[in-house]
Amino acid sequence: MSIVDYNVINNNPNYGLNPPFKSDETGLHGKAEFPIAVYHADVTNNFVSWHWHEEFEMGFVVEGSVLMECGNEKFTLNKGDIYFLGSNTLHALFRCAAEPKSVVRSIVVHSSIIGGKEDSIYHRKYILPILKNSNLRELIITVKDRNYSKIYSLLTNIWNAVNLEITDCELIVRNELSLFFQILIHLSENDMPSCPAASVTQETRLRDMLNFMHSHYAEKITLDDIAAAAFISKSEVLRCFKNIIGQSPMGYLKNYRLRNAVYMIQNTSYSINTICELCGFDDHSYFSKSFKDIYGCSPRDYKNQKEVMSE
Repeated sequence: MSIVDYNVINNNPNYGLNPPFKSDETGLHGKAEFPIAVYHADVTNNFVSWHWHEEFEMGFVVEGSVLMECGNEKFTLNKGDIYFLGSNTLHALFRCAAEPKSVVRSIVVHSSIIGGKEDSIYHRKYILPILKNSNLRELIITVKDRNYSKIYSLLTNIWNAVNLEITDCELIVRNELSLFFQILIHLSENDMPSCPAASVTQETRLRDMLNFMHSHYAEKITLDDIAAAAFISKSEVLRCFKNIIGQSPMGYLKNYRLRNAVYMIQNTSYSINTICELCGFDDHSYFSKSFKDIYGCSPRDYKNQKEVMSE
């Protein structure tokens, strides 16, 4: 299994161009009979957009520091730090501004590898306690924490086994994951800060809004449209975005469109005018100005720079 770069296709090599950044990762990670995938995410010059998936995700920083946002929580992960994300946790990864490099390796795995069918004792006894525990929706483990060395070793073994497709990979992965989940079960029994119910509700609403925006970003979208997608008021739309993402919905939409534009410039032969229209901009001058504000040059200059670098 090859290493996949998050910052190009946001976790799934099958997403393609419509859109290249997807919010609800309904695509398959790994294979149906072995649902696990490993990723090498270099977010130095890009980032992993807001998204979520049914699978668990865990990983560790291998270079520099990475800013991870989970709902309205923000965590700075330094080299060696480990993270765990529960099912459907809304999250994103960004570069830490002070670092020359920001690289993280992650594992995205479906619980069925450990738990099997939902009526099995393994699922009921070892998976459900984690799925139902809102206190384990995100977990950060540093070198100072108990079991750090053991967890780091387990996750490294899993990542390497899948990436290198070594002999008996499936047995190694299942064994190491079982030991990792055993540690998680014990952690879930301890007192941990809980996620406020209001935050969970807003995250659910935000997922609905992001799903709509990511699916219709090429079209004209109004605040009324976004509110209707989550069956909430416009004022609640603004609160959700402010509380969790820290941006206005229209500001987020513009940046999302620009990220799609960058992807198309890098990976297609479309003209700049065509990309402008495909990304939902109806004013070419506004598109060029917005692009320059973020990336420091016009879309055409950006395209020329990439062409020179590829020669």
